[in-house]
Amino acid sequence: MIKDVYELLLKNKDEIKNEIRLLYEKKDDNLNKKVLEKWTEYCPTEFKFSTFLAIDGGLWTKELRYGFVYIVDAEIVKAEGYNTTPIDSKAYIGVIRPGNLAKERVSLLMQLLELKLALKHGNEADYILFDGSITKKIGKYKLSSKISLLDDIDPLSDKIYSLEEQDEELMYKYLIAENHLVISELVNRYKNKLIWVSKNSKSIELFKEGISDISILEMFTRNCGYTKPLQKQISGENIISTKASQTLDQQTYYSSYIRLKEGEKVLKVDSFTNNVEEIMNILTPINIKGYPYPLLKVHTDVKVSKEDRQRIEQLLNIKKRDIEWWPNQLF
Repeated sequence: MIKDVYELLLKNKDEIKNEIRLLYEKKDDNLNKKVLEKWTEYCPTEFKFSTFLAIDGGLWTKELRYGFVYIVDAEIVKAEGYNTTPIDSKAYIGVIRPGNLAKERVSLLMQLLELKLALKHGNEADYILFDGSITKKIGKYKLSSKISLLDDIDPLSDKIYSLEEQDEELMYKYLIAENHLVISELVNRYKNKLIWVSKNSKSIELFKEGISDISILEMFTRNCGYTKPLQKQISGENIISTKASQTLDQQTYYSSYIRLKEGEKVLKVDSFTNNVEEIMNILTPINIKGYPYPLLKVHTDVKVSKEDRQRIEQLLNIKKRDIEWWPNQLF
């Protein structure tokens, strides 16, 4: 790290440490009162044993002088209790040249693989679990006009139509539209099965403080429980596909914070039902340290580890020059 950074750190460390401490010790009575008003203690005693599909994706990217190398994968597992079985997976590998909007396109491609797996197998379990949030999956995109070119594609097809486009900016837009089309088909077919679980939400919509809602709830509560679901609507302005907007525009969904096990992390859940106690009843029997085990299992399967990255670089003969400090982009 450059010398100037360390000098600034040494000069301001006490102030920074104090700011961090205040974030953890912001326990004023007014905020505590707000939390107590919004938090309902609830520990399920009558579990609802169900079957689940859990989906997640992983990616690896490498920016080089001659392009942007990527690998994406996605897997879907079926869970009955703590017994999980992988039932399908998808993977893509390629090079993007010259590499504009490369990271954004790779991320959208990974998400599209996840969504297609969910759509293909959605009828094989009672509920479908995703990592993240509905808002993040849809994104906040606004174009002057919507895209109808992909409206006639088969969302169940294994083919990724957007990848056939050579223009980088158009491919990016088509990937967004293709994602929206598959999401709309998921909602049409499996609306009441869909549950999104976020463990790292930075949202401040509940308490409107300078700290995330999850952090505040973890400061003031320990028991299992939940917050009253917030009713939200999907904005058609963010839906790029003309066909998808017909299904998703003004679609109502609900967000709530839950804790499945005393003393463990608070999670944010999105679904199309406002019955948060029922969601807790079905997730509690499959939780490990307060998190749904099927999502943990599939995340472990698709994650690209450090060893994986090193092996991939060796297989592709991507390695640093003899000079260790030489930037990756220059070879």
